[in-house]
Amino acid sequence: MQNQNILKAQNPRVNIKNITISTILLSVLLVIGALVYTPYVLLMGLVAIISGVTVEYVFVKVRKQPYKFNAGALDTPLLIVLLMPPQLPLYMVIVGTVFGVFFGKMIFGGLGRNIFHPAMMAYLFLLVTFPIAVGANFIDPITGNIVESINLTDVTFFGTSEQFFNLLLGRYPNSIGSTFVLGVWVVGAVLLFLRAVDWKIPLTILLTTALATAVLGNYYPGQFSDGFVALFQGQLLFISLFVATDPVTAPRTTKARIYYGIGIALITVIIRGLANASEGIVYAVIIMNAVGPMFEPVEQIEKGE
Repeated sequence: MQNQNILKAQNPRVNIKNITISTILLSVLLVIGALVYTPYVLLMGLVAIISGVTVEYVFVKVRKQPYKFNAGALDTPLLIVLLMPPQLPLYMVIVGTVFGVFFGKMIFGGLGRNIFHPAMMAYLFLLVTFPIAVGANFIDPITGNIVESINLTDVTFFGTSEQFFNLLLGRYPNSIGSTFVLGVWVVGAVLLFLRAVDWKIPLTILLTTALATAVLGNYYPGQFSDGFVALFQGQLLFISLFVATDPVTAPRTTKARIYYGIGIALITVIIRGLANASEGIVYAVIIMNAVGPMFEPVEQIEKGE
């Protein structure tokens, strides 16, 4: 309780209760990922947590400050792992976690003070440093074969109800946290029901993504999937619920959050259909982390609008 009060005094965006709820639900998704793939996923999670906590501990000790452990130390490492392919080498897990926690979180002063989402920074760093291992090294959950595609723009992918249910049940390759789509829906619903995050951001992202995909698909046939299909592909759903809603890097006012969600969706759709990238929403979140404060006038924040 004392740690929670200290953190709230430092930054009103930090709520340890909500972070703890998110961490528990992310752990559930990690276990589901291990069931879909192999127990190696759990080892990845353990290594990431140890790496992240170590970085935080060393950082505060070097600065001669007391170390206060809380759920925030687990949240970022879990997110990093859930964004990764299921067989990422452990040394890459360590490198990504260390980079994300240090440069994305601690260098700004720790929990509640970072500008960019640490997990997104870790993902992009690994994607640039190890592009094949991170961006084109997925595993087919059924056959165990290595594949290079997660069906982001394949217009023939979603032609039958069988494909739809296979996607929901985690039978298509994806990142660890996004493979079992039905599980992401259920866990995300619990997150929203407990009010651990604001529903406006994910709803705005999903609606805008569907609409923009449908519109652009008319002008660029063959480069965009169906608008409804786009909601279930890639990491859109997972990141919309667990990353874009981060209270530290997302805006606080209602209008700003809607603009923030629209921006993430539009950038995502454009990159998915018109650029050569593995998943547009990763770049979209980082970009909107940077420009999001522009939508948030100081007087509105003070009024709580």
